[in-house]
Amino acid sequence: MRITIITHIFPYPKRGYPGLYGTERYCENIAINLKKIGHKVKIITTFWNGGKRHDIYKGIPILRILDSKALIGKPGSLFYFSYISFGINLLREKNFRFYKDSDIIFLIITLSSYSFFKIKNIPVISIYFHRQPLEFMSYHLTYPFLHFMEKKQFNKFKKIITLSNSSKNELIEYYGLGEKNIEVIPVGINISKFSPKNYSIEIREKYGKNILLFSGLMIPRKGAPILIKAVSYIIKKIPDVHLILIGKGPKLEIWKLLSNKLGIRDNVSFLGFVKEEDLLKFYATCDIYVFPSWKEGFGQVILEAMASGAPVICTNKPPMSEINGNGGFTFKINDSKDLAMKIIQLLKNKDNLKVLKENAIQRAKEYSWEQVVKIYDTKLKEIRNSFLKYSNHI
Repeated sequence: MRITIITHIFPYPKRGYPGLYGTERYCENIAINLKKIGHKVKIITTFWNGGKRHDIYKGIPILRILDSKALIGKPGSLFYFSYISFGINLLREKNFRFYKDSDIIFLIITLSSYSFFKIKNIPVISIYFHRQPLEFMSYHLTYPFLHFMEKKQFNKFKKIITLSNSSKNELIEYYGLGEKNIEVIPVGINISKFSPKNYSIEIREKYGKNILLFSGLMIPRKGAPILIKAVSYIIKKIPDVHLILIGKGPKLEIWKLLSNKLGIRDNVSFLGFVKEEDLLKFYATCDIYVFPSWKEGFGQVILEAMASGAPVICTNKPPMSEINGNGGFTFKINDSKDLAMKIIQLLKNKDNLKVLKENAIQRAKEYSWEQVVKIYDTKLKEIRNSFLKYSNHI
């Protein structure tokens, strides 16, 4: 099948790119794995991450087209005009030639020109992650525009793939979609890449025998302050505990100040961005991976940690708690004391920690890309056949 994926950035940039890292990592993985099983995959994307107009990445052809953000910078993305201008440019004949033979189109970006695909008789699947939390004042001003565009697109093309049941419920509640039009397919994990074999003696020697790890954007919904506050309770029972936080974001400096205020600066390390090969080592070496986020479309980092042999403690809210399964514990959202208690419980019982490490590895195997891409393959064929059957009756 000839599949064209239209997305913001491809391939995904270094970890922590503001707002898009999970989305673009998903996009790259799904493209590579669909290609592995014989599909002909193409990518249409922006110049946000640089690159040439025509490119090849791991055997996948890429077309980059201009939008207002690429032309005039950040002002060009106000009120999502970059999405609108990108969609208009997509219609130009010289760009249409790149994807006119598509059997199906994946829309990961929200477009203003979605009706064009209907005119050209190309079936479309929209990929939905989660509803954007209104964490910053600018979101209150701009999100209604995005929501309006998403709602129009989702109701025009009634086949949506989302990553979790909680995101499916959002589509029903906030976008008015029928349950029959939504397919839930989880994110996969590369279990050969994320592996306990990445264990690092150097990291262990540097940070000690009780290492906690967090990775993600430093934004409110990720919940890092809850974890930092928990450390102030944990050190009373386990003085040598060490928390490593990987990632950047608008709240980074504020949360550094918080650790100083709590008197735990010696027990906390803010590493900013790290190379992916180093992140793999941190996953495989830490004793517990802690993910206090209260809002995710899925939570890929949980799988990455578990595949690496790290038990996970996350919030008691789906989809995070559903992914975690028996590979760790959950704690009450925004409750630092409950989180601290769960961490102490695990670090004090190394035998239980060892069992959970094995559980985490086995749990992650259930989400291997080899398994997940088979589900995509089946669903894509069903959607394509359904579209052809419908078209033949018109």
